[in-house]
Amino acid sequence: MITAEGADKDLEKYESETKDEGAKAIIKALRVVVKFLSTMRSNQLLTEADKARIAEDKKKREVKKS
Repeated sequence: MITAEGADKDLEKYESETKDEGAKAIIKALRVVVKFLSTMRSNQLLTEADKARIAEDKKKREVKKS
């Protein structure tokens, strides 16, 4: 099974090995996409209780900033 961490590590390795700046930019973009897809998938796996807790925590942080 491919993991997001494994994919990111592989892309990081490719980025460090390449000397072409265009290729580096593409690899950096791919790393962002991998992280985005990983986060999106993680959010799909959250239960309603998890989502409610996250929303409460977010509200508390916003109140502290004010």
